[in-house]
Amino acid sequence: MPDLHLRVRFLRHGTDDGVECVESAIGHQEREWTIPAEQSAFVLVDCWAEHFIRSHESASGQIMEKRLRPALDAARGAGVTIVHAPSPTYVHAYPQSVAYASERDLGLEPAPPPADWPPAAFRRKEGEYAAYARAPEPKVQEWVKDPSHYRIADAVTPRPGDFVVATGDQLHRLLHHRRLLHLFYAGFAANICVLHRDYGTRAMAQRGYNVVLVRDCTVGIEAQDTVDGQWLTKAAVYSIEVSTGHSTTSDELIRACREAASAPQKAADEPA
Repeated sequence: MPDLHLRVRFLRHGTDDGVECVESAIGHQEREWTIPAEQSAFVLVDCWAEHFIRSHESASGQIMEKRLRPALDAARGAGVTIVHAPSPTYVHAYPQSVAYASERDLGLEPAPPPADWPPAAFRRKEGEYAAYARAPEPKVQEWVKDPSHYRIADAVTPRPGDFVVATGDQLHRLLHHRRLLHLFYAGFAANICVLHRDYGTRAMAQRGYNVVLVRDCTVGIEAQDTVDGQWLTKAAVYSIEVSTGHSTTSDELIRACREAASAPQKAADEPA
């Protein structure tokens, strides 16, 4: 299998010798990496066909059509393993989800008994602890009534040979069995599920995997005072770059995958 030669970046913690170590002087640094395609996976987090936040649905839909689909096609062509992580809510609609699934993932085994601390009522913010719960969101409550809302968008729909996972444990089993070490991440939302799912960047980095975010193949859910500058998206990208991994772009990944895919043919054409 070929190698992927691509440029990644990270956000530094400090400055060079002789440069005052203040935040205004801290910036990004780039590196050139060689990653074996056979040791790599492209993980697509919550690439839903629709979203109750209509502006986010529009932004994520454009990214999937214009950037993520070409990157996904290039990764497939280079032999990168493709993994869809669309939310446990709807994962069983995809037959690929049975691979590496445990009986618990399939709903055939009960969940382990809850820990005795914090108390169960406190964890659920019920009873005497109800005042600490977040206020219910009517649009979210209505949304979750229909599991099909979590279906994967047509632009990046799973193909035969792809994998679909429900949990971080299932993803870990897949990666262990196939001897995969490098995880390219894309999907939504940058500041929520991409970071915090149990199959997201932080959890998998804590398991020891090499995490690379394709930073223009994600977008965060913004608020009224951040949406113009996309500040929550940028903060999520920077959070990965400064603490758990590196990032690259879809153009860089596509170039590396296409070069890798063509490398065996070029080698065969060369004179002995």
